[in-house]
Amino acid sequence: MKAIDTSQYEFDLRDYLIILAKRKRLIIFTALVVGFLSFIIAMRKPSVFEAVSSVKVEQSKTVAGLFLEAFTWNAWDHIASESEVIRSTPVVIRVCQSLGLVPPELSLEEIQQSEQHMAAVRGVQGQIRTEQEGSTNIINIVVSAGDADRAKRIANTVAEAYRAYHIHARTHEARRTREFIGNQLLETQSKLEGSEKRLRDFKEQHKLITFDAEVNLTLSKLQSAQTELQQVQREIEESASMGRRLEKSTIGSLDEMLAERPYVEAGNTILSKLNSSLVELILNRNNLLIDYTTEHPQVKGLDEKIQDIRREMLRELRNQEAAYRQRAVVLEEEVSGIMDRNRNLPEYEIQLSQLQRDVRVNEDLFSLLRTKHQEAEIREKEHADEVSVIRTADHGVRISNKRVATTGVGLLLGLMVGLLLALFRETLDTSIGTIEDVERYLQIPVLGVIPHIDVNELREILFKTSDKESRIEDLLGRHAHLITQLKPKSSVAESYRTLRTNIQFTNLKKQGQVILFTSSSLKEGKSTTVANLAITKAQEGSKVLLVNCDLRKPSVYKIFGVNRELGLTDIILGKVHWQEAIKDITDLMMGKMRMDDIMKTPGLENLHVITCGGIPPNPAELLSSSGMNEFLEAIREEYDMILMDCPPILPVTDAAILSPKVDGVVLVYQAGRIPRNALKRAKTHLDNGQANILGIVLNDISAEISGYYPLSQYQYKYYGEDTTREKDTKTDLLSVLEKSLQRAKEGLAKTNVFRLFF
Repeated sequence: MKAIDTSQYEFDLRDYLIILAKRKRLIIFTALVVGFLSFIIAMRKPSVFEAVSSVKVEQSKTVAGLFLEAFTWNAWDHIASESEVIRSTPVVIRVCQSLGLVPPELSLEEIQQSEQHMAAVRGVQGQIRTEQEGSTNIINIVVSAGDADRAKRIANTVAEAYRAYHIHARTHEARRTREFIGNQLLETQSKLEGSEKRLRDFKEQHKLITFDAEVNLTLSKLQSAQTELQQVQREIEESASMGRRLEKSTIGSLDEMLAERPYVEAGNTILSKLNSSLVELILNRNNLLIDYTTEHPQVKGLDEKIQDIRREMLRELRNQEAAYRQRAVVLEEEVSGIMDRNRNLPEYEIQLSQLQRDVRVNEDLFSLLRTKHQEAEIREKEHADEVSVIRTADHGVRISNKRVATTGVGLLLGLMVGLLLALFRETLDTSIGTIEDVERYLQIPVLGVIPHIDVNELREILFKTSDKESRIEDLLGRHAHLITQLKPKSSVAESYRTLRTNIQFTNLKKQGQVILFTSSSLKEGKSTTVANLAITKAQEGSKVLLVNCDLRKPSVYKIFGVNRELGLTDIILGKVHWQEAIKDITDLMMGKMRMDDIMKTPGLENLHVITCGGIPPNPAELLSSSGMNEFLEAIREEYDMILMDCPPILPVTDAAILSPKVDGVVLVYQAGRIPRNALKRAKTHLDNGQANILGIVLNDISAEISGYYPLSQYQYKYYGEDTTREKDTKTDLLSVLEKSLQRAKEGLAKTNVFRLFF
């Protein structure tokens, strides 16, 4: 027996193509349904007009050192942020007021409290979308509307409203920053004047002394340590003040407090990131409050996030304050150490250095604040250059309702859904379809692959050859069941010959082979397979006996069109000798087979058939009786091959009873129809009965299931047709049939039937 490769089988591209071919109807149907629905939806869409205006957004670099600038504007999301601002509610409210959709005398708060006005605002907001033009700093404002003029007016109004809103926001922001820096500048100026006055008074009171190198070095160290200590103490106070303000502030007051943000140290990246996140959350909360109350779940969710960030900032501020305090302790110890090591220095020298240090520190801070104040003033006046309208909408352009595109997308989506459904359907399919699956799962070889017989094509052929339309259906059934005899040059007939050849190469003896054919369940083509195999074996010149052992639902007598009586049941019960129950070519001629059908292929005289006979009440007991054993022993000596058609093995036990008594068992399986567990159970039953399983026959295989695509190319075309020998074959066969007919006449000479017909 052929060894089976049990290695793990992996799916390749060909397997997926097989699945697609197998489920092509499902895929095509799904694609067409989804595409049709997409077309219906596209047909109902009204015409839409689009108008486009463009604005250019610049990011000022002249005041990058401003405290607010450092943390509010981020280069990596600047254009994206501005794109969202264009569609924000404050800007759209300005647009609605300019278009007359909302009364212009109402304030922002009054409009937000009116559901009617907000409905108009949301309607316009839904018509606006923004898109960045390439990698530039130009933002295109695209407005879609059902009217061309309306789309144009909205697009141009949005560009102007955004420009005005940006000017207002940036001016207000710069003014508040300038006012804060001005207050700090006045306070620092007062400190500087006080330190200078103290230094001047000290110099008048004491005369200056020239210090030696050591004293100068000591004083330099002392001055440096004290300067740093003073700076650290100031940082401690600022961190503590910042923390207190955050602790006391509410969510509503955070918006106003964060607009100043002078307290955020530029070097602390953690505080900077937290501060930016807090600003973004507060802006989102303010936008939500336009449409919702503070009790809305989204607003509460943002409140919780704001509280979390505020707590994180408080934690970071406390950590920063603790770090500064530790540094202050170190510096105080350093100053104390220097003072302890230099107690001999004159007191007035130390006081002089301290006064000079205070003056120098205040001068540096005053100079820095004065520079920042000047930059803030410039910033406040240069607002108009950041946003400019570079393109206005001339007119609204009609855009197609995209019926073709929508339908195409629908077809593509339907195709994808169909592919998924096909794969899902294949996953749920518990049957076995391919040769590799069967051999790997059952560990037995596939002896033959019988293609699917296209009944419609057979019907067309019979319509061309038959002169009586009433006999078409009868001929169709016989052609489908006995295709090796009635259509010998078809690929299906050639598949049965391949099955015959494969069985010959099994390890069976050459004479008296008894082979049993069974299946796992009903209607898998077992009887048709046995009948065609018997014909192909007879056509090669072997003497073949076909025994119908299906004593429950016999079908062999229907396939050959002979009488069922005097069959296997009568032989086992001893009513007749087995040779008296044989039906040969004479009986076939007396049955439903036409003379032309018998003459198509020589060799049918080598085939003998034993039908089932009467239907007994106890088939299993008859098949296991001694009469059946004696019958098997007798026919082994007379025939080259005995083929037995048995019932399915799972519903009844007849095949299991006969399997140990024969030389080999062949399973017939209709691929893609029976679950793999049932097929496995059928093989297990045969193994338990010590049966010699020769292999399995895959019946009714379509090309996409078998995985052998060239099979379909020869479905109804015989390879190497030769019509020159057709007449000679018919002549030889006619002589054989004449002899058989003569024997039939002699056997029926004494009957009334003979007198009627001959």
